[in-house]
Amino acid sequence: MRVQVLISCMFDSDYSVVKQTNLQSDAIVVNQCDHDSREIINITSKSGKECCVTYINTTGRGLSRSRNMAIRNSDSDICLLCDDDECLEDDYKEKIIRAYLDHPNENVIVFVIERRDYDEPKSYPSNEGYVGLKQLLQTSSVQITFKREAIISKGISFDIMLGSGTGNGAGEENKFLMDCRRAGLKIYYVPVCLGAVLSGNSTWFKGYTQQFMRNQGWTSRRSLGPFLGMVYLLVYGFRHRELFKNDMSIFCVYKNLFKGYFEKRG
Repeated sequence: MRVQVLISCMFDSDYSVVKQTNLQSDAIVVNQCDHDSREIINITSKSGKECCVTYINTTGRGLSRSRNMAIRNSDSDICLLCDDDECLEDDYKEKIIRAYLDHPNENVIVFVIERRDYDEPKSYPSNEGYVGLKQLLQTSSVQITFKREAIISKGISFDIMLGSGTGNGAGEENKFLMDCRRAGLKIYYVPVCLGAVLSGNSTWFKGYTQQFMRNQGWTSRRSLGPFLGMVYLLVYGFRHRELFKNDMSIFCVYKNLFKGYFEKRG
């Protein structure tokens, strides 16, 4: 069972992302930069094993485009999504393989990634099991692993209208998981930590602005559909009202959430 890490980064001119990630397996790196090229580099992991890294430089932009390109160029059994600010644990590959051996019928398994970029540690369920809607909406892309063939056969990909680089806000991983659910793929959770996110600099979050709320409204409808998207926004505005109170009134929050919900975007 072969595991590949799919890394998305920008302007990495010296392969530093490869070292920082602590690769212990093969990988696909998609580096958004100012030229197009492709090369194969071989590295030696901490354990002394040779790992093959396909390094793709692209002038294309957008996190979802980057992830889709990595999936297309992968040839592994299992893929792990990874950002450029992560450090994986030495035994992440063994943990992933063990989870899929223990659950051979599952095609998508999400794990724990420690969030050192949060002011407070992110809490995760302590028991393994199938992921419900609430947990799905709280899942980050870096937690996601999947059997590549299952994703390809169902025609599932990341929505290029969502994610960093689009101006529409985040949520591409939630849409991806919702598409997996709609395609009949169950999503399983295993409370095992694979690594940590180190950086605290978001490429898309600039505070609770009116544009943030409009993006939240638009992405919710696109990811969840008309009915669930509407219900989610009603709950979201009320549940997180304390976070927004210093930036805008609850009336302004809902005004912009639903303005975004009904927007037509190309």
